[in-house]
Amino acid sequence: MLHIRESRPEEFDELWRIDQRCFTFGIAYSRQELAQYMGICGAFTLVAEAVEKDSAGIAGFVLATPDRRGTGHIITIDVLAEARHRGLGSQLLEAAEARLGQHGCTRVLLEVAVDNAAAIAFYKRHRYAVLKTLPRYYLGTLDALLMGKVLAG
Repeated sequence: MLHIRESRPEEFDELWRIDQRCFTFGIAYSRQELAQYMGICGAFTLVAEAVEKDSAGIAGFVLATPDRRGTGHIITIDVLAEARHRGLGSQLLEAAEARLGQHGCTRVLLEVAVDNAAAIAFYKRHRYAVLKTLPRYYLGTLDALLMGKVLAG
């Protein structure tokens, strides 16, 4: 069973290590970048924690920020490989969207590498649409897709 909760400051190193495992060099955040995003006014980080005897610990997290114009931004969703395909990413995304809605956001945006077919398909399943291509977004060489969604009610 997984429990989604607010992250704790002392978990920063673990979250950074998860990000390093989930993304390749140049796409994964440096410690400084992750700390900077987590420190944005209004930013929140939700973690999915396993609460079973045989598997305890953080299995994934989502970092998101609302802005004053009613737009939320998913900075990253990270789910450990061994915890994927169990609906955890969907639970984290839905929890983040709900929290963004509580902050008055009416839409949400995110970026995803054009070569990350699994993530693109995941976001499309959650009704995100491709808004535009961001040339050389990652590492100055890899394009990203800007994807967005209107939040319900």
